[in-house]
Amino acid sequence: MNENAGQNPPKNFNIIGDIHGRSCWRTLVREDCINIFVGDYFDPYEYVSQVERMENFQEILDYKRQHPETILLYGNHDLHYLISSEHYSRYEPRYANDYWRAFVQSESLFYGVAYPIADKALVTHAGVTKEWYEKYFGAYQSESLAEVAEKINNLWLQDKKAFTFDANATEWYDCYGTSPTHSPLWIRPDVLVRHDLFAGTDIKQIVGHSQTGAGVTKDHNLICVDCLGTKEKSYILEV
Repeated sequence: MNENAGQNPPKNFNIIGDIHGRSCWRTLVREDCINIFVGDYFDPYEYVSQVERMENFQEILDYKRQHPETILLYGNHDLHYLISSEHYSRYEPRYANDYWRAFVQSESLFYGVAYPIADKALVTHAGVTKEWYEKYFGAYQSESLAEVAEKINNLWLQDKKAFTFDANATEWYDCYGTSPTHSPLWIRPDVLVRHDLFAGTDIKQIVGHSQTGAGVTKDHNLICVDCLGTKEKSYILEV
């Protein structure tokens, strides 16, 4: 007998790239999927008014309230409004208190930094390298993605500085995020491919953080979704 008989089939996952104040997320969310936002809700590249930025963020929070299965993750451009030790590109000091307050008040709506999709894929803002994982948790022993995500999210709750840029750079000339020990909020795709925590497996990493002008891109088991500056596209992962 099929245990799932009469139940709703599992939903697919719709992963949406870095928002950066934009409104296009409204056309990308799908009612037939679990929607995952990979972080970076503020600090736009192009002109977006402060009113529109805050409206978009509050509407995303409202969407989460109305669709509790929605997953909200943090990015590096969210981190620098939550801590005072580092400020990254396009940090806006005049709005910093407003953003800090908005994040603190909505903390219960966020999942954390890492979200596992069964044992198929791990979704983070930038990706998880073998070196960063070993630095904080020891060697990866083929534990489930749920266990990996739980470790990462618990560390986020305990010590956000473990995710900062300076805390994990290993090369003095690295000003971009190319040290293999950089965190899941900072590592760049070309480095991640070479230092993938899940190298040798079929596990995918789905990330934003590094802009791609060609839409969603794939390289080995890495899928990059930070394309909203040029393409209004998201990535659908079927389960």
